[in-house]
Amino acid sequence: MPFSKTLAAAAAALIMIPAVTSCIENDRTMGEGLLPEESILSVGIKTFDLKVTNRTSDSTQAANNFSMLIGNMTDPVFGTMTSNAASYILPYSDSTDFGTDPVITSAYISLSVDSTYYLDNSQEGIHQRIKIYSLTERIDTNAVFCSSLTPSMYDPEPITTSDPVIYGKGELRIELKEEFARRLLSVTPEEYADTDLFLEKIPGVYIEAEPQISTAPGGRLNYLDLGNSTININYTLNDPDRGISGLDTTESFAFGYSAAFNFYTTGSSGLESSDPGEKLYLEGLSGIKPHIEAAWIRETMEHWISEDGLEDKTVIISRAEMVFPYPESDEEDYDRFEKEHPLAIYAFTRTPWAADSSLYLTPLPEVTASTNIGSINRSLRQYSLDITAYLQKLMKLQPEEIDSSYDLWIAPITYKTNLLGDIVYEFDNYNYNKIILNGPAAERRPTLTVTYGLME
Repeated sequence: MPFSKTLAAAAAALIMIPAVTSCIENDRTMGEGLLPEESILSVGIKTFDLKVTNRTSDSTQAANNFSMLIGNMTDPVFGTMTSNAASYILPYSDSTDFGTDPVITSAYISLSVDSTYYLDNSQEGIHQRIKIYSLTERIDTNAVFCSSLTPSMYDPEPITTSDPVIYGKGELRIELKEEFARRLLSVTPEEYADTDLFLEKIPGVYIEAEPQISTAPGGRLNYLDLGNSTININYTLNDPDRGISGLDTTESFAFGYSAAFNFYTTGSSGLESSDPGEKLYLEGLSGIKPHIEAAWIRETMEHWISEDGLEDKTVIISRAEMVFPYPESDEEDYDRFEKEHPLAIYAFTRTPWAADSSLYLTPLPEVTASTNIGSINRSLRQYSLDITAYLQKLMKLQPEEIDSSYDLWIAPITYKTNLLGDIVYEFDNYNYNKIILNGPAAERRPTLTVTYGLME
């Protein structure tokens, strides 16, 4: 999905932060031009080098509304990435009658490959074997994270007559076993009409990519289009009550309707570092990401106030921006550059209820009111992120209130339009991408720039 900023820019509210952090005023109704000119003693810009580390997590959130990601791929820098996926099966109508003892003539699942991702053109058409299983329980409430799926949640016996192969393009027709088709035709009219009852009986399907045999760079990821994959059962309808005998009939079901759950693993944990040096690694999904401690940001601001002798003044922070430069690329293929690198990255915080080893990432709320949401700037070779409201809030908290849930994780961001027509920004957990940014030791290193005013 292309990434573009469609919301109108909202004016950034000024917040008055007294240098004595134990007494912080926070008036978000104050705006530019409302302060008497004689009250402004000076206006300045202060830039800090970011203390940023590289960290990974066991898992990130699994559900998305766009695509199922299937396949595996090995990158010479970031390691091996594997993704499997599950989704619902739902009927196209809310009522049907399969008659008495329907005779199944054929059954198949049709998978639609929307697009692919590969490192080298030689991998575009390689064959990848997959296995397809029937889920034994609902995944919408039990599979929050990409590591949540367990073997107990699906039947170990594949529902296909053979192990199918994906070649990375077009439609793929896969024959299903009669046993699974008969389960679908055993749905009662009551279960057919009630989605919850239907999902209790037919929770869905899980697709698993066969692991790579070689550890050499290569492989491919396949994006299966939600809404265009179907399950079709051809059968003979017999219904004496309606005077029907031997009528050839087809019943179709939607596979991948409304949501997909991608269960992926990444292999970049070996790049973790508390002192990244000249290179800072960022990998999508559950891969390695830049991490900034909130406590360090707070301490850095307090140290600046003390070092510059601003304790008796009020600091008005009107803007805070993080910049993450990246080196000039030797890659001449701009299409490939855009495919591999995220179009936008942003600052996320971890939802407090998630376990320490898991990340349920939520973008900073100011993303909806900012013009600087981390879109890539190719001319300047950098990403810029507005974190003004976050910094204002952080300075208002007492130091003991700042825990790891306020830490910032830098990750790819995307958006969707909800049923009300509003744009909702979220962690991109269905596109795989990666980039090597400049690290803290590089000449063009990550920075935090604060624009401020001083008042007596």
